[in-house]
Amino acid sequence: MCKRLTLLTSQPSQKFKVYLGCGLLAAVFFIAVFARLAVGVLYTELELFDSIVGDYIRSFTTPVLTQVAIFVTHLGSAPIVISVFIITAAYLFFSVRHRWETIVLTTSLLGGMVLNETLKFTFQRSRPSIQHLVEADGYSFPSGHAMVAFIFYGMVGYLLWLNFREKSRFSWYIPLLCFGLAIAIGVSRIYLGVHFPSDVIAGFAAGGIWLLFSVMGLHVVRLYKGSRSVDVDKD
Repeated sequence: MCKRLTLLTSQPSQKFKVYLGCGLLAAVFFIAVFARLAVGVLYTELELFDSIVGDYIRSFTTPVLTQVAIFVTHLGSAPIVISVFIITAAYLFFSVRHRWETIVLTTSLLGGMVLNETLKFTFQRSRPSIQHLVEADGYSFPSGHAMVAFIFYGMVGYLLWLNFREKSRFSWYIPLLCFGLAIAIGVSRIYLGVHFPSDVIAGFAAGGIWLLFSVMGLHVVRLYKGSRSVDVDKD
């Protein structure tokens, strides 16, 4: 039975169905989380949660930790993200010549930025009325740093894992570290007083939705290209 299941799922189309099912389940979870937080923002139901979680995170404030948080939060800033994007895109396009991966990375980043600004304008939530340890402007919900970092660094980690998984058995560390960085960036926004905890969680949820659809889009392209190459071989 196990051998038969392995043979079935070894086919590209069967693998895609498994990936698609898992991706859709994860997307439903992220949508549910974001929807609940969105309702909480609209009906001002999150004050207690934001106060308890935010105060707890900021209770660890020290001069050294503040400098670390400022450094981490800058890794989610536009100049750093764009710089990492250029390096990664250049590697994918010119070194390994993966054009579609470059396109998906680009659309995931640009689409995520546009989606974040759209959501911010829709909800128009003001930032926390506490001391901000870094400059921040614009609306608060969802966190742009958290959302874009989750999308971009998550996609970078996934693409690098795809390209290095056959070369190193430790390649799975790459997406793990990338997602860890994205989470750290989100937490730093709470620590620095520029976002509510619900802003950051909503950013992760919205980012997770966009990231999942981007990854599934890439798999559709890879499956289509694989089927085309098989048809060519048959001819």
